[in-house]
Amino acid sequence: MKHRGFTLLELLITIAILAILVTLSFAGNTDLNEKTRAESFMLELKRHITFARAKATTSDEIVILCPVDATKLAANENLTCINNWKNNQIISFIDKNNNGTYEVASDDLLRVMDKLIANDNLKAPDTRLRFDSSGRVVNTNAGQFIYCPLNQTEHAKALTLTVGGTALYNGDSSTGCS
Repeated sequence: MKHRGFTLLELLITIAILAILVTLSFAGNTDLNEKTRAESFMLELKRHITFARAKATTSDEIVILCPVDATKLAANENLTCINNWKNNQIISFIDKNNNGTYEVASDDLLRVMDKLIANDNLKAPDTRLRFDSSGRVVNTNAGQFIYCPLNQTEHAKALTLTVGGTALYNGDSSTGCS
């Protein structure tokens, strides 16, 4: 009489092979996650910069984009731009009195970005981005933003800000964040 099906040994070997394949596929996803996280953040920053520039031109007012203390932001306090893009939240606001700080009573908060993942890093060309009514970057250094997942250069992504206020996503970067 013929038996149909698998023996216990065949089943165990198949399960072992599947376990090895699953382990290998998840090990490769770490790099993919870092690349995806970096690209996603940089594209979100590009949208944020583009929005701030567009708002400056349509409202005919000064718009500032910069990192601020997340605790003060949550408490709805007046905010000063901080030269630390890594550990703070990035906001954009209309600077109605042109003093470079966000004042709850007089300025309009436009957008808020989430903070970076704890071990990631973001290098920026200046403390803040200031767009005038023509959409140009003024009193600010144009240059490159570099995002480094896990503070490493391996999967770094770059975004270039021109003096004209245009944000260009460059993709992979060999420049580090230190």
